Amino acid sequence: MGIFSSFKDFLNNTSFHGLRFVAQEERHWSERVFWLVVCMVSWGASAKLMMASWEAFQNNAISFVVESTYLDWDTTFPTISVCEEDNMERVYFMSAKIYGEDHDFNLDEVLKEISYFRGSAYYIKEFCFDGHVNCPKSGFTALARKIRSGCPDIFVDCKVNNVAFNCCDHFLPLDTEIGTCFALNSQQGVRLRGKKDKLPILANRRAPKAAVYLELRVQSNVHIHSPEDVPFLNSLSSEVFVAAPLIHKRFGIAVREIENEPGVRDTSTVQRKCRFLDENDLSVYRYYSYSACITQCRKEAQIKQCGCTTHLMPNAKEDEICTLEGLMCLYTHYTNFSVLKTSWSRKEGLYCNCVPSCTEPEYNIVTQESFGISHNTSRIELMLDRLPSERYKRNVVRGRLDMVVSMGGAAGLFVGASLLSFVELLYYFSLRMCRGSKDTGEDDDDNSSGGKKKDSASVRGSAFTTTAKQGAVAPLAVGNFLPPAGQPRPGLIGHYNNNLVLQGGGGGGAQPGLDAGYYSRF
Repeated sequence: MGIFSSFKDFLNNTSFHGLRFVAQEERHWSERVFWLVVCMVSWGASAKLMMASWEAFQNNAISFVVESTYLDWDTTFPTISVCEEDNMERVYFMSAKIYGEDHDFNLDEVLKEISYFRGSAYYIKEFCFDGHVNCPKSGFTALARKIRSGCPDIFVDCKVNNVAFNCCDHFLPLDTEIGTCFALNSQQGVRLRGKKDKLPILANRRAPKAAVYLELRVQSNVHIHSPEDVPFLNSLSSEVFVAAPLIHKRFGIAVREIENEPGVRDTSTVQRKCRFLDENDLSVYRYYSYSACITQCRKEAQIKQCGCTTHLMPNAKEDEICTLEGLMCLYTHYTNFSVLKTSWSRKEGLYCNCVPSCTEPEYNIVTQESFGISHNTSRIELMLDRLPSERYKRNVVRGRLDMVVSMGGAAGLFVGASLLSFVELLYYFSLRMCRGSKDTGEDDDDNSSGGKKKDSASVRGSAFTTTAKQGAVAPLAVGNFLPPAGQPRPGLIGHYNNNLVLQGGGGGGAQPGLDAGYYSRF
């Protein structure tokens, strides 16, 4: 059976509505054209509705609602990260220890740029390539760790709700692109064996107070962020506080959290436009977050542009770390690495296709005050200004089942289709076509073995079937099949498989052979 025959057979027998009227040759051509137009319009409308359902499923599957059932909520205090800033006293001490008291003091500035590297390399450029200063050529990661202060050198006192705790038991090292910080309740921080790395700080209607007090020896930047986030070059200024000596600062924080219904996990990241913590393909951190994604993006951009990345980059391989020449390359392209831009911007900067975390809360500073103190330390006090009265929640409004029902309804309404209707397509143009080809081959073998191919029908008993020659055309008249005079006339009883079926007269006397007349096929 050829493709055309299979296609015609499919149109005559398919469960798709309207197609059989197009294929039936006994209908007037205008009627067939009418049904062809109707079918085309129906299929087009069905396809358009299906595409609309798919677009809605991909782009509008998630909706945000605001919940206000705050009486049962437990609000988690934000993660606090303390990052040391340009401790020149520490630099002078370590440079004298490494290079001796009588060293070139420009070397102190070089060591500071290496230890607290954020893209600036002015002193490296001026003094490390003329041979006058013996600048270090490698081992920048170990040098930075040696110069930067450790946890006991940074913290003086720590309290939660006026209850003191050991700072270094809970402020754990956190490698970032701006150097090693010390973070409280971070999911990205280093886990120390034998240490209680979690200090839950919850606030609810039964215990509404939540406050953290810090006293620091050195000037530092204090970051507040979600547990999965990390400090990075592009941290919002509203989430970073400068801890300066002789100053006590107090901040009131408002928190708005985000919840996700269970079905959100079943949607793709493109649909929900966020990632969960465990949906992580980054090499710099164990868990996904927006800041971790930006850090990974910056690392890849640095390697692409300069062939290396900064020595402060988390989880950087030894062969990826820049030498002095590499640091100069990072300095030359500082704007391309440090400034974030959108995909359509033509300005210099770094474009990163990063989505936020699905559980990332929103923090706002609502109150702020500062006053001087007599001690040569810095004090930071962070507290929840008020318990939240609302939070966001992601809901799935168009799931996979909704998409299937919508598409199935469109197909059934316009073309009368079901899943089995599409199975028919596979059947007619695969199994049925192959079976038809096999049957045709067997018929050809039978004709060949007869010695001569017969073009006319033969009478068998009292009934016979006529078969037309391929392509022959003649009127469909019983008179074409009349027997000789005196013999019983056959009767036309119908057609089968596009062939006329004639019944012999059944009268007495002999039944001679009767040549079949030519006729046009249905």
